Amino acid sequence: MNANNGRHFVLAHYRLHLAPQEPLELPAFNKGQTIRGGFGTLFRRLVCIDLRLECATCELRYRCAYTQVFNPFVPSDATRLSKNWNIPRPFVFKPPLGTKTRYSPGEPLVFDCVLVGEAIAYLAYFIVAFRELGEGGFGLNRARCHLSLIEAIGPDGETSPVYDGRDRTVHPPQQDVSWHSIMDHAQAWRSVNEIRIRFLTPTTLKAEGKMIAVPHFHHLLKRLRDRLNALAYFYCGSPLDLDFKAFGEQAEQIQSLPTHSRWVDRRRRTRRGFTQKLSGFIGEVTYQGELQPFLPLLLLGEYIHVGKNAAFGNGWYRVLRGE
Repeated sequence: MNANNGRHFVLAHYRLHLAPQEPLELPAFNKGQTIRGGFGTLFRRLVCIDLRLECATCELRYRCAYTQVFNPFVPSDATRLSKNWNIPRPFVFKPPLGTKTRYSPGEPLVFDCVLVGEAIAYLAYFIVAFRELGEGGFGLNRARCHLSLIEAIGPDGETSPVYDGRDRTVHPPQQDVSWHSIMDHAQAWRSVNEIRIRFLTPTTLKAEGKMIAVPHFHHLLKRLRDRLNALAYFYCGSPLDLDFKAFGEQAEQIQSLPTHSRWVDRRRRTRRGFTQKLSGFIGEVTYQGELQPFLPLLLLGEYIHVGKNAAFGNGWYRVLRGE
């Protein structure tokens, strides 16, 4: 991939600190679903003109802040990807890892949030929604919490305060993560021909309609390519300038070495009483070959995740150098 493929792509990476005022109970797994569900409920309550309406029938569905971010529809003037009835959400939550279930007062719940392209302009809605969510009660036991801090994390890992809960002041973020900053980061990996992908949360990939239990490199890259292209088109103003077929064929040449991954079964109950599967593989997979063309996309995927339910926190991985 060359420097111009995603030149318009930009994202913002934030870290939120939610301080419990009383013991907070969260599920051992699916913390991302709890965070996303609570946020979505408050977000809609804050902006919706009529909570009795279904978003799909609302005349404001193409202009509403809630549908723009949380329940997006394909724009009526879309010239590409117009058959996608379920386009990706322009945000990702990165929940706390591990099985911790109880947070005591003075022990903050810390999690990350990534906003893509046009969604960055809706940061104020995220601040207000999480502030109201905490004050109204959050988690399994509806514990009162205080949104104490939001930090912006720059492309080099540097942090700067965006929101201070003590006086509720908001400071403009200093620097977003751009495609060019990802390309610069990829230069440090230019001599690497073996990498390990560590999947931190359940990752669900499909190929030819079938679920993938152990991903070959091209399974991962093709899904990343498609996800990035949709996010770029719908939220950053321009699709990828890329030969999709050639890119996929090139990815098929990368070798997959013995893996250390396993399948985990997860599910959740939706607000409407349905069961949603959140299963996928976790663990580590090693790949070897001419990796340079794929490194920018792989590094970007650390932010935007891959596969189904990415907005919940699924499909989160890290790229590590091979041993």
